[in-house]
Amino acid sequence: MSSNNELESGSSLAEDAWAVPSIAAAAVASNDQTTTNQSSSIRNNKSSTVDEAWAKIAALRSKLAADVITDPASNDNNNPFNFPSFISPYEQPNLSAQPNQSYKGMSIPLIYCDQTASQRPIASIENYLQSTSMPCHANTHTNITYTGSQSTAFVSEARQIVGECTGARITGKASLDSVIFGGNGVTGVVAILVDLLNLKGIVNSSAAANGSAGDTRPVVFAGPHEHHSNLLPWRESGCEVVPVPECANGTVDLNELERLLQLPQYSSASGRLRMGAFSAVSNVTGLIADVDAIAIILHRHGALAFFDYASGAPYVKMNMNPNPIQFASHAKEEGEVVDASKDAIYFSPHKCFGGTSTPGVLVVKKRLISQTNPPAVSGGGTVFYVTNQDHRFLSNRIERYEGGTPDGIGIQRCGLALLAGRRIAKEYEQIASSIDGSGGNVEKNKCPPKTLLEYECSTYDRVVAELKKHAPNLIMLGSEHDNVHDSSSSGNCVGRHLPIFSFLIRCGKRFLHYNYVCAVLNDLFGIQSRGGCQCAGPYSQRLLGMTKIVNGNEVSNQANRSIERALLRSDHPCELLRPGYTRLSLPFKGIREEEVDYVIRALIWVSKNGWVLLPQYRCDHRTGEWRHWSRCGKPLGKSERRWLSHYDILAPSTNHLGKLGSNSTQSDEVQASQDRLDLAMKNAKAILELSKRDPRFIAEVEKMNKADGMLGDASDVDDTLEALRWYVYQREAAPSLRDGLDEMPETFDDDKLMGGISVRMDGKRIINDNVEMEVDEVHANEEEKKEADVTMLLNSSMEGLLSFKEGDHAGEASFDEIKAGFEDGELSEACEVFHKGRDEWLVIEDFIRGCEDGDSDSSAASRKRDISTMFGSTNLPEQAAASSVPSQQVVNIPEAATKREKKKPSRDSSQWGQCSVPHITPADAAAADPSTSPSGNVDSNTDDVAALKAATAATKPTGKESNKGKKKKGKLKPPPKMMRAITQAMIQWDMIQDGDRLLLGLSGGKDSLSLLHCLLEFQRKLPIKFDIEVCTIDPMTPSFDPSPLIPYVEGLGLKYHYIRDDIVERANTAGKDGKTVSSLCAFCARMKRGNLYTCARKNNCNKLVLAQHLDDCAESFLMSVMHNGFIRTMKANYQINAGDVSVIRPLVYCRENLMTEFAKANNLPVINENCPACFEEPKERARVKKLLAREETLYPNLYDHIRRALIPVMHDDSTSIMRSYTEAAIAKSRKVSPKQKKTAPQSQDVMMLDNSAAPSSSNNNQADATPSISLASASEEELIAELARRRAEKYKMAGAMKRLPDDNTAEGTIEDSTGQMCSLNGGDGMIPCRELME
Repeated sequence: MSSNNELESGSSLAEDAWAVPSIAAAAVASNDQTTTNQSSSIRNNKSSTVDEAWAKIAALRSKLAADVITDPASNDNNNPFNFPSFISPYEQPNLSAQPNQSYKGMSIPLIYCDQTASQRPIASIENYLQSTSMPCHANTHTNITYTGSQSTAFVSEARQIVGECTGARITGKASLDSVIFGGNGVTGVVAILVDLLNLKGIVNSSAAANGSAGDTRPVVFAGPHEHHSNLLPWRESGCEVVPVPECANGTVDLNELERLLQLPQYSSASGRLRMGAFSAVSNVTGLIADVDAIAIILHRHGALAFFDYASGAPYVKMNMNPNPIQFASHAKEEGEVVDASKDAIYFSPHKCFGGTSTPGVLVVKKRLISQTNPPAVSGGGTVFYVTNQDHRFLSNRIERYEGGTPDGIGIQRCGLALLAGRRIAKEYEQIASSIDGSGGNVEKNKCPPKTLLEYECSTYDRVVAELKKHAPNLIMLGSEHDNVHDSSSSGNCVGRHLPIFSFLIRCGKRFLHYNYVCAVLNDLFGIQSRGGCQCAGPYSQRLLGMTKIVNGNEVSNQANRSIERALLRSDHPCELLRPGYTRLSLPFKGIREEEVDYVIRALIWVSKNGWVLLPQYRCDHRTGEWRHWSRCGKPLGKSERRWLSHYDILAPSTNHLGKLGSNSTQSDEVQASQDRLDLAMKNAKAILELSKRDPRFIAEVEKMNKADGMLGDASDVDDTLEALRWYVYQREAAPSLRDGLDEMPETFDDDKLMGGISVRMDGKRIINDNVEMEVDEVHANEEEKKEADVTMLLNSSMEGLLSFKEGDHAGEASFDEIKAGFEDGELSEACEVFHKGRDEWLVIEDFIRGCEDGDSDSSAASRKRDISTMFGSTNLPEQAAASSVPSQQVVNIPEAATKREKKKPSRDSSQWGQCSVPHITPADAAAADPSTSPSGNVDSNTDDVAALKAATAATKPTGKESNKGKKKKGKLKPPPKMMRAITQAMIQWDMIQDGDRLLLGLSGGKDSLSLLHCLLEFQRKLPIKFDIEVCTIDPMTPSFDPSPLIPYVEGLGLKYHYIRDDIVERANTAGKDGKTVSSLCAFCARMKRGNLYTCARKNNCNKLVLAQHLDDCAESFLMSVMHNGFIRTMKANYQINAGDVSVIRPLVYCRENLMTEFAKANNLPVINENCPACFEEPKERARVKKLLAREETLYPNLYDHIRRALIPVMHDDSTSIMRSYTEAAIAKSRKVSPKQKKTAPQSQDVMMLDNSAAPSSSNNNQADATPSISLASASEEELIAELARRRAEKYKMAGAMKRLPDDNTAEGTIEDSTGQMCSLNGGDGMIPCRELME
């Protein structure tokens, strides 16, 4: 990057990204005119036909695939486009060769399909890092040197990019979140999350208090799709992990989650720290979870919401603070605050396109990070001061948990990978939206999906449909749920699948081993896949039919436990027996369209013919690997392996990241790619024919016995393990090959399935006889068990303390107390009591009647009858009855019963039966004060408000319940303290008059949103009439998207002006000589203020309302004094120099915490205020804020005194008057020559009368209508006021700049005679003080 593109702090990762030309335009750029026209079409976003749109999408996809780093570019005529390839163990087939020839040496294309595990590096990112970052790379633990400062700036910018792409608030006054890098992927950052929550310390405290870590341990509700990185750390921390099952469609059972959260041992009354850890996307099936609905349920019951985006980050949108407006329909009762924010999300950037070799990322709420607990990993970079005896840790949340030297290059690569993903998604959406449907002939089902996420999901649907049609013995795990998807939905694709495919191939009575399938795909087609359980053991075992349901809990079946015992054997290892499947991915980024079709054809080929090649492979029972017979000892062959030790630092250096230039067109490249794939398929067909005719391998496998399988020694064969074998041996394929069969017999017969894996041909799970043989062993006598259960139900209902709840009130009491409270009316009929025996809540009347009737009956039979009647059924509860499942029955996990509808609590029950205050854990604040200030992230590419309305239409509440919420939203009652302060300011500064038309500048921050509701409250209560309009300036940057405010303001019934102005883009050429402006902050503030003034004029608004508060005024005052040597702050009420608009600040007497509490309490849609130019929080203002906070602890009335002291400084004329005094004093010490002396102006013996008590700032036109009197007849007060007015008129520079004429000429501009300059946040950027303080 050239020096003239550098920011003031150095080079920027994101700055150049804004200037990069269109990806799709570059993808289709070629020498032919057609491609050139396509490039122009994409760049200008013109309308196109459906075929053209698909062609552009294919070109974009090819461009991305070509960006993946492959072998060094060469001049090979057989591979002019340098497509990746490698040498197969097979030899290039020759149909005229003899049957006994050896197969090795065939060149095959390399198709990487393991992106779910790790992505590959791309040249564009690596070249950018090599040219921009690496030349100045250094350790970030110093800012003194150039390299240290630049490396620190890069890391800080990457952290900001992560915050933008995850919807996190990591800067500004509304900062709520922190971004932490560390460890190896999700595994490392989850360990950091466990550490910063101090879970092990809480567990140890619980054990010490109770004698065991049981009842008070933290609780983690884990989803059904978790992989080991989001499960094992919680188990090892000592927390109680409660699994949440899946529902009928495979997604998380939300009803069961809510039921678990209401159980007494897990409810908020238990005093336990409760968390939910759920995968946003399954790494096995690609199933997308409804993370927002899960977060809402968890927060509704005071639990923390953590989400694992390891597999979802490359595809789905991450949002730590979503807009609450779109979730109004989730409210279960009127007035409920719906909170869909996330307390922590974590992901692995190495799974993102171009994100190879990057650390894990944790985005977590700041309030959860303890500043007192020491980090588990301590060392350099984490400590404040170290002596021989002790040490102190840093208070900075990020540095405290990022010990050691950070992976600077990896962190920067992470930021660039997220930028690339965001840019690709935007480019795709522009192409998809460019289709011209005005002709009416465009069929919707032929158009490309509107978003890249929908395209990815449609790829899964297309691939599964093709495989089910042409490969019926390929079982796609997780696809058995026929979910119906609405194409008109909001586009979050919840319940759909990303292109992640996990499958088994049925072969006879068993399956082809997953490692064998991976070997054939690799050796014959070059497809890189993965076999095993994909580090998701529990979910994988459920998919493979290796679990069962006992008493409502999912446990391992007999076969599963037997396989585990077999894997633990040390005398005869049998790793081949480990259950699993084959997995591959087909994402948009990194694979060409023709390669996707090639993979589908290869899967169909292997499903049909893969068993034929079994005799040519050998398996190792100790490692579970399958290899071609020619490479049993050397997996990479004799000469194909590459060596690190061959590196020579003195050898001539070469750049392998680029590709050789070519004069070929895009169509030539696509044709060449297709030709190489077709050749590979022809070679596979030829090898298949040779294999069928070759008797050598068939004869060899027929000699094999069990000793060549998993047990090693034929004399010590265990028939039990043989019964568990779920895969096909080579020798089992020999008879079918001898007989010339096209498939293995009994492949499609579910009744003939053998082994430990029990999956039907349709993908559903099966229960075998040997799986459920333990039911009778557990419950031998059914009648005795029912009798025991009845006794247990009665005893648990009559003895000890019982939990009850009524509305929001909950407590514990004895049976007699509950009965007395119900009879006395203290507990209403809406009260529910928890029945320990039934493990559910019962209505209090049914509970009392059932318990009393059962206790008064002497016979057991009568008690059973009465207790059954109490539960409303003739059968005992399902948990208290053993049930045997018949053979070959499909498992259907029952869904939990829906929760009873809540009612309002009785007035008399507010103080009755209250339980003791629970033990407070360090993270209880999360439950008591959840963050409810999300930010929206709605992208829009149009220039009018109507398009933004359409883009945010999906977020508008619908239905009767939402309309109630909409009405309530406009009637929020601000706190009296805030209203009193605003009233005082409005009276003292005469801010609002009858007939005023107010324009509120709504930025989306807590201050402007709070002021909006205060003005609405005044409009309802004040006797005067005034109008309110609202205006928002959208700078069109990814880091600040205020578009979610559109439906919110419209819901209030106000006129809304939403102005989109690409300020950042204009700043790149608005500086001197057409360069970037020296201070983007000053330029942005000036442009926003100008837009507000223009909007006020066009809509006949005479007053502009801004939301700066007392804290802002105090900080600005001190900064002006300390850094600029002038007494000045923000004005309370002044008129701009143009004279047509006044600016008022009603919050000048309000403390900031008032708006913060009001915004949180009412769930206002606060927009994150990440500045697109500053990648660190404004440090100078923050330092002044801390200074004032420190002084306030010593002097509690500090701000009251500051407010009183600032009253004269807030006046419109104060600055002019003080400037006149300053100039008068300084002028006395200046040496003035006689020639420079000017004659004194003639005295004006006439003064202007002003009706106000303070000097007026009226313009000249208004002065003409003001009555005048002579100075001789004026009183002393009138003379003092006139003196102040004349001084103000002489030095008046307050307010905005003089309005420029419409022709944009220099005429009418105004210069500041004092020339005073103010610094921005203590930095280098300087602007005139009048612009900063107006």
